[in-house]
Amino acid sequence: MNHGIIITGTDTGVGKTLVAAALAVALKKEGRTVAVMKPVETGISSSKARHSDAARLCSVIESAEPLEVVCPYRFTLSVAPLAAAQAERKMIDPDTIRTVYHRLATQYDWTIVEGVGGVLVPITPNTDVADLIVQLRLTAVVVGRSDLGGINHARLTIEALRRRNIAVAALVLNQTQPTRSKLALIQERTTVELLQKHADVPVLGPLPYQSGLSGRFRQVAVRLSRSAAVTTLAKLAVASSLRNW
Repeated sequence: MNHGIIITGTDTGVGKTLVAAALAVALKKEGRTVAVMKPVETGISSSKARHSDAARLCSVIESAEPLEVVCPYRFTLSVAPLAAAQAERKMIDPDTIRTVYHRLATQYDWTIVEGVGGVLVPITPNTDVADLIVQLRLTAVVVGRSDLGGINHARLTIEALRRRNIAVAALVLNQTQPTRSKLALIQERTTVELLQKHADVPVLGPLPYQSGLSGRFRQVAVRLSRSAAVTTLAKLAVASSLRNW
């Protein structure tokens, strides 16, 4: 059977790419064939395509798929997808994304899709990321911040997904900044504890803060794939996908 999962986030910059890469490596280590996909990416010019999130995902699993397949829509302006497309007088066609996804899904055991921004970010005047998740029939993994503010953002994202009847396999918490003070440690601990009680999904992490990630992305992703959080995430993803098959 062919399965797909989307790594979405409570916000931009929360670590979606790293979690997607680590999960892809973990599933591949189990003997599964894995494809990656980043349907829309902004803030990337043609000259910087090799440094894009899509390129990082491909590199980690040594994908043979061309970047144009992994990322059908790439825009230069670092703004929300709809605004970035409009700035270039272009349109994002969800049918194109679905076509590419289904081609990958028929060739690989697993297709790991990384979302863009949060679940309610518009990609066309009438379609947001959550709509795309429904259309692709994907199970979601939510990546959120473990620091102050993480509780509300995570619960709102999970609630938005459930209103669309989208299954949520897990919430992965990530340290997006170093916790250098006693107060920051308390904030993180209470964020994790309260989400474990109130998120109503498995809560994993927090994953440790990674400095200088751009220069050692592959190394960090491979190491993270062996962590308890990501190995558990792989099991939850498989179980959730089987339930929704």
